Amino acid sequence: MIYNKFLPFCFLIAASCVLCCCVRPAEQRLLRPDAIPAEPLRYSIPQPQRVVLDNGLVLYLLEDHELPLIEATALIRTGAVYDPDDRAGLAALTGEAMRSGGTSALQPQVLDDKLEFMDAVISISIESEAGQASLSVLKKDFDPAFKIFSQILRQPAFARDRIEIAREQKIAALRQSEDNPQSLAFRKFKTLLYRHNPRGNLPTVESVRRIKRDDLLRFHETFFHPGRIILGVSGDFSTPEMIASIKQQFADWRPVPNELPPVQKPQDITALSQFYLLKNVPQSTIILGHLAPNKSSPDYHAFEVLNYILGGGGFSSRLTSEIRSTRGLAYSVGSFYRADVDYGAFGAYCMTKSASAHNALTLMSDIINHMKDNLQQKELDQARESLINSFVFSYTSSAQIVSQQMLCEYEHLPQDFIAQFPVKIKQVTLPDLQRVARAWLHPSRSVVLVVGDANKFDVPINKWGPIKEVFSDIQN
Repeated sequence: MIYNKFLPFCFLIAASCVLCCCVRPAEQRLLRPDAIPAEPLRYSIPQPQRVVLDNGLVLYLLEDHELPLIEATALIRTGAVYDPDDRAGLAALTGEAMRSGGTSALQPQVLDDKLEFMDAVISISIESEAGQASLSVLKKDFDPAFKIFSQILRQPAFARDRIEIAREQKIAALRQSEDNPQSLAFRKFKTLLYRHNPRGNLPTVESVRRIKRDDLLRFHETFFHPGRIILGVSGDFSTPEMIASIKQQFADWRPVPNELPPVQKPQDITALSQFYLLKNVPQSTIILGHLAPNKSSPDYHAFEVLNYILGGGGFSSRLTSEIRSTRGLAYSVGSFYRADVDYGAFGAYCMTKSASAHNALTLMSDIINHMKDNLQQKELDQARESLINSFVFSYTSSAQIVSQQMLCEYEHLPQDFIAQFPVKIKQVTLPDLQRVARAWLHPSRSVVLVVGDANKFDVPINKWGPIKEVFSDIQN
């Protein structure tokens, strides 16, 4: 009873003590983190050593003795852009079956067991315009693991049963994407943006079923040669010893002199092209986009900043702030920008309830158009700072540094392209942004795709202007 009687009084005393301890004279209060004086951040990217073997294999080597780990990555000049029209998916299936299908010296299960015993990880993937193979292993097991890695690259066996497993997994993934409205929308948008171009030739169930083992063998023979590979190694090693190890596995690999067939650039969008894909779901997915500056363009860095302000900067971006935060029309909204060697792609997207689909699309177009004449200095400052900070944290490991330097060579960019990125971003001005916005942002000359149920749209679809109904081609 005594405890209960004095409990409130005890709490009052304790709270007073806490308050007394927390209250300080004004001059002793802690400063905000952004108000604390600090030296400007200086970051120097270590430079990997570049070596070229006699057979044309390019090496990038960067020692890092912090951990007893070695990582190797191979960039291969190939890609799904070289898939035959009727066998889309061949490149991706080749990469998967190279890894899972064993080698001329090792059966698939034996290969898997050896890697598991060493706790080594090898992966291979072939995307639209590049192939990549990677190895991660402890230093003590590098030699046997690297030997397997080289055998996979040079002498894959493509075991028939593993090809069938990879094929069925690919078909299952395609069918699953049919049930995901967002995944389906971005896939269809890509085919529409890159129409009449190999980049828009995406795999279907039928095209994957057409692929035979001979197709995989022929694809590997055509594209996997030392002169088309850039190999990067980072980690706990001695450079002279690593060069000797690489030569032991790759020096006798004969080069092939023939050039890669050229791949045409995507065609510019010259008029508004609106498409509708029926999906009986309560939400709609809207994507609007067109081509954008490539990495070699003088407008590249300004467009990076512009995209951040527009929709790439998360909740602070204009699209998110207006459409999601202010209007409450979308749970996911933003923009994306991908720059490649000879072209770039820009798009804005919005996932909204069908009852606000037309309103959301109109807002997206208006916000993009307004980027041309009402940009603000505080937006520019925030975007520059965020992009530069992100750049620094993108190079926290030797493996990342080597990979980015390899990518520069792969894309025929200047060797200082990476180091110059923060410098170029910092030099972007408001007039630069306005000029680039007027030159490159054109909602009226875009591909627009809406995936949803037209019966639930806020404005009847026949009032949207010229719009063409399209269909999913996954099951074709």
